[in-house]
Amino acid sequence: MHIYKLKYHKNNVMLIAMIGFPVLFISLVMYCIFGLFTSLSEGMMLMLVSLSIISMALMLFWVAKTQVFVNSKVLIGDDGIGFKLKSTSLLYRRTDFFSGWENVSRVTEMFDNNNGGYYYQIEFKNPHFVANFNPVRDLEAEADRFFSGLEHYQENYHISNHLPLNTKLQPSNSF
Repeated sequence: MHIYKLKYHKNNVMLIAMIGFPVLFISLVMYCIFGLFTSLSEGMMLMLVSLSIISMALMLFWVAKTQVFVNSKVLIGDDGIGFKLKSTSLLYRRTDFFSGWENVSRVTEMFDNNNGGYYYQIEFKNPHFVANFNPVRDLEAEADRFFSGLEHYQENYHISNHLPLNTKLQPSNSF
């Protein structure tokens, strides 16, 4: 078995964190402004709104760095693939997972436009979810070795490396 240090995240958790936390935070700020502090001066109101925007940005940065993208150890071997989160997160119930190669339906290398690097998606059949793995800072070579190992098992176990046919866009004559 080979062990790799990567960052783990799931797209649905990232979406919930990037939408849910701001909505909750803005709701709380609006309640404070319109419910509790109705007699504030215009300057104080502006300062409260500015501080709340800065606080929300810092909170989102913290959530993304510590709760959405978490350090993990990924194990790859002839038996299958597994990962263990190195730190606990409020957003992930499963901190330890192992699956045989027969339960892996797709392995994809994706380009991240925001960071200019690659990340790796692995889709599992049961339970159905997609795990994303990013390189840890200054360990890009280890991530490349990880994907080379994935490609080896992908070829040996005939795992798909592209989108399934039923999710491809089909041309239509409706325009």
